[in-house]
Amino acid sequence: MEKQQGRKFVPGSMPTGSMLLELVYKHLEEQAAADDSGETDLAAEEEALLHGGNQDYPHQLTHAVDNLHESSVISICCWPGDNSRAVTGSGNGLVQLLDYARDEFEWRYHSNAGGILSLALQPTAEQSKMLLLAGSMDGSVTLLDAHTGTVLTRHKAHAKYCVRVRWSPDSSHCVSCSWDHTMAVLTHSTSTDEPSLQLQKSTTYLSQVQDVEFIPGAEPSDQLLAVALKNTNYLRLFDVHELKEHSKVNMNAMGDDHVSFSASHLAVSPCQRYLLVSTDGSRIIMFRLKDWTQTRNFYGLSVEEKFHQPCAAWHKSSFYIFAAAAAGHVYVFHVGTTKVWGPKSVLLLCLVAAYRLTPLLAVGGSSTQGSSEERESAGL
Repeated sequence: MEKQQGRKFVPGSMPTGSMLLELVYKHLEEQAAADDSGETDLAAEEEALLHGGNQDYPHQLTHAVDNLHESSVISICCWPGDNSRAVTGSGNGLVQLLDYARDEFEWRYHSNAGGILSLALQPTAEQSKMLLLAGSMDGSVTLLDAHTGTVLTRHKAHAKYCVRVRWSPDSSHCVSCSWDHTMAVLTHSTSTDEPSLQLQKSTTYLSQVQDVEFIPGAEPSDQLLAVALKNTNYLRLFDVHELKEHSKVNMNAMGDDHVSFSASHLAVSPCQRYLLVSTDGSRIIMFRLKDWTQTRNFYGLSVEEKFHQPCAAWHKSSFYIFAAAAAGHVYVFHVGTTKVWGPKSVLLLCLVAAYRLTPLLAVGGSSTQGSSEERESAGL
């Protein structure tokens, strides 16, 4: 306390008890001021969530591309900074870059590694040097030139389905996960005549790895990864830089270890304050990343289908979320009130909100891709 207060205890200058109490009270006052500031910030945050949004979320299908693939469209990712292009992948291994404003394909690539379960475009690349990751049913991760569809290299990272591929925020690493219980951390090199993906570490868990998502840090080089596992009530946090587990988060609000659900899909909010966890049931949980507290629970999704594929996406404002439900519906939730503001019918397996742009893209179940734009007015 002497160091914090900048004062030195001098015996005899005043009664010992008085001097100690003065230091204690000063310390408590500073703590109270800091606590009040934190409470004020949380109150302002809650106020913004409750009253945020003016019903400007995508609400109707404005464009559909028929005969996009010969088999079901399984994966999609939006081209950064361009609201007219997207990369799609299908069950027969076809990957293609689509200009859906003109209904034209810029390139097509057919993989012999099975269906394309996940796609990820490099987040920090120059527009002329974009790279693309593709995760396949045979467990492989393929690195492609996103402009031409040329395969640069491939790595057999898993023994079973590679269900997710992700780039780190600074593009220095890429991560994949699989139903073979493994999560792989890789680095890439395209500066030589032989581009490569190098495995840094493969981590084996006790159950299927459902999803992975990088957690925003103070710097782009911060490399903390959230790992969603089947049949556990914990999220595992993995330090990609140190290549070891960092900690774990109990998703049970009461802190017990009862397993009544598990995480299936993860999505960080555009404001980078929250993590959305879609469970294998009808519940979606929102965590505040600052302290890992549950701030919202969303209920009401219809998930009667036997093979429901949980997935969710954020609106660019962070005031709405879009969630996949049974019978090909997309549910729109208002984050502040957790109310359902509108289920929309789109048959899908994958849902992507280009939150820096305008459209919401939904694909799957058929060979059609749909685009839903934001309403121009605030009225219903």
